[in-house]
Amino acid sequence: MARKPTVYKRCDCPDQNRPKRGGCKHSWGYNLTNSEGSRTRASIPESVGLTQAQAQAVLDGMTPGVAPEPVEANLTFRQWAADWLSRRRVKERSLENYEIAIRVHLNPRWGQQRLRAIKKAQVEAWIQEIEDNESVANSTGANHWKVFQMIMKDALQNGKITSNPTYEVDGPYVGESTSYVFSPDECWAIYDTFPVRYRLIPMFGFGCGNRQAEAFGVCDDVIDSTRSLLTVRRQVLRTKETRYKRLLVERLKTSPRLSSKHTPMPPYLLEAVEEHTERFPPRATETVLWEHRKKIDDCKRGSARALFWTPHDNLMCCSYFNEALWKPALLKLGIKDKDGNLPTFHDLRHTFISTCLQNGIPEHTVAAWVGTSVEELQRTYSHLLKDHADTHGAVAASLTARPKLSAVRDAA
Repeated sequence: MARKPTVYKRCDCPDQNRPKRGGCKHSWGYNLTNSEGSRTRASIPESVGLTQAQAQAVLDGMTPGVAPEPVEANLTFRQWAADWLSRRRVKERSLENYEIAIRVHLNPRWGQQRLRAIKKAQVEAWIQEIEDNESVANSTGANHWKVFQMIMKDALQNGKITSNPTYEVDGPYVGESTSYVFSPDECWAIYDTFPVRYRLIPMFGFGCGNRQAEAFGVCDDVIDSTRSLLTVRRQVLRTKETRYKRLLVERLKTSPRLSSKHTPMPPYLLEAVEEHTERFPPRATETVLWEHRKKIDDCKRGSARALFWTPHDNLMCCSYFNEALWKPALLKLGIKDKDGNLPTFHDLRHTFISTCLQNGIPEHTVAAWVGTSVEELQRTYSHLLKDHADTHGAVAASLTARPKLSAVRDAA
C-alpha cells in the first residue's frame, strides 16, 4: 500500500508550524508521484499561514496523485451559500429556515465578503455582536451560527477555502430554556374548561407528551386500547410546503429515519378517547404517505379517520386552536407564567417530560416516548436531571461502599 504523503517545508523559518504576523511566508509542500513513478515536489495553494495539521487535512482531502485545484479567489460568501442551499436534502420547512437565515441575517453580514478572506478573528467578533444585540434572541443567534458553520465546513470540504474560520470558535451563548410546568389541577381545569368536542386535545399533550400538530393528527387506527399504547406517526401540516392547506401527513417532526413513536396511554385517556369517539365519530380524510427526499405533491395518498375537526369541517390547525380555544380557556382560568404571559400548548409536552424525569423514569425511555434524542433531553432538562442525585444517589453509593467487616470474615 502506498504511503500517505506528508506535508513539509524546506525553508529555515523558525516559526514553520505556527505562523504568526511577520513569521513564515512559505507554502506547505508534499511529494507528488506521477503516473510514471517519478516523484516531484508540489505545493499546496493558499497554504501560507496554515499550521502543519491544517495543511495535512487539506492534503488528506485531495484525490491521491492529483494536485489540488487553486482556490477561487473572488468567490463570495453569498455565491457559495446559494450553492450550498441548492444541495440540501432536508424537509421543506428546514430548507425554508435555512433560506431565511441566509437571506435575512448571514448575507447582510458576510454576503459581499470573499469566502477565503473570512478570518477567525472576524467570526469571533461577529459572535460577540450577536450576544450584545438584545433584539436577537439567544436561540435565534444559535440557529444562525449553526447554518454559518455548515456553510463554512462545506466550503472547506469542497476545497473552496484552506482553513475553516469557525474551527474552535464557541457559538453564541444560549441560556437554559424556561418553560411553564402545569400542575395536575391546572391540567384538569383546562380539560374541564375546553369545549367537549376538543377537550381531548390538551389531554394528549399532558398525558402523552404530544406536540400540537401530532395531537391534531390523532386517528382512530393509532390507539391500541388492549396494550394501552398510542402510536404517533402523523401530524397536521399547514405550511408553505402544503401551500398553506391543512394536510394530514404521515411524517414526524424529527429525523426522517424515525417513522413513528410509541407512548403509553394512561387509563383516564383511554376512557376519554372511548367517550369522545362515541359522541363524535372519527371522519375519513386523505393522508399524505410521505417518503424521504420526495416533495409532498409527489407522494402517494392514503386514508385515515381523524378525531378532530373544526366547525367548518376542516382538520384542526394551530391558528384556530390557539385563538378560539386555548387562549380563552387560559384567560378564563387565570393561568399565566411569572412574566404574565400565557403558557403555550408546547408547555403541556414540557410538563409531561418534566413529570416523567422527576419521578425517576430513565432519560432514554422518555426520549423514545416523545421522539427526541437523549442528548437533546439532557441539554433541555439538565436542571431536572440533577434531582436524580437525590432519587438514586443512595442506591449508587451503596453499590461501591466498603463491605462490612463481618461480611468479609464470613466470606473468608
